[in-house]
Amino acid sequence: MSRRPIYREAQARLKEYIQQHGMRPGDRLPAEAVLAAELGVSRPSLREATKSLQTLGVIEAQHGNGLFVAAFSFRPIIEQLPYGLVDSDAHFAEILVAREAMEVGLMHFAARLGAGAELEECERLARVMEEREAAGESSADVDKQFHLMLYRGLHNSLVDQVIETFWEMFSRLGDAIPRAKGTEVGAIHLAVVHALRAGDAQAAAASMRAHFDDVRARAAILDPGAARTGVPQV
Repeated sequence: MSRRPIYREAQARLKEYIQQHGMRPGDRLPAEAVLAAELGVSRPSLREATKSLQTLGVIEAQHGNGLFVAAFSFRPIIEQLPYGLVDSDAHFAEILVAREAMEVGLMHFAARLGAGAELEECERLARVMEEREAAGESSADVDKQFHLMLYRGLHNSLVDQVIETFWEMFSRLGDAIPRAKGTEVGAIHLAVVHALRAGDAQAAAASMRAHFDDVRARAAILDPGAARTGVPQV
């Protein structure tokens, strides 16, 4: 059995060190010489390991101040997405299913929040979508704000990051999905807001499913040979 490269071994030991010492985001790591000795690796190997862990978002370097444990983020995952995904309709469909499952499931929790500033802002954003639709303009940027704001009241940083991750993936994978005849994206979003304001989780989930059904229907009418020119409004 082949052994792991030395720098990969140093990576594994450093992650174990962070866990075993109960280090939290913002905690400073020991100086390089001290850390290399504790991990039983050479300083060059440690240096290579720390650079790769910075890329992965595990640790971060502060100029002139050393290395620190980084706060968890999905951003490194996004930045490491294979370029091959960009041209894959199959991956677009897979991400759509995953995102739908998550957002429909979150309706139960969002409905508990009732009316609040976040929901008021979501209604305003949905109205902006309607205005842009009437003017024949894209509202993809507003749509993204809507979905991020919808769960802000949960105060769940993991949910926020996953939603943003899905949006970034859509921007890399998705076509400029056309609006099918009769589709009113703003109205679909307003239906979600109204159901949540009433505290009706079941109606909110049904409206969110209808939203994704609409996205799926619009994606289905795309010309497979069409050029990818923008971000889907989802």
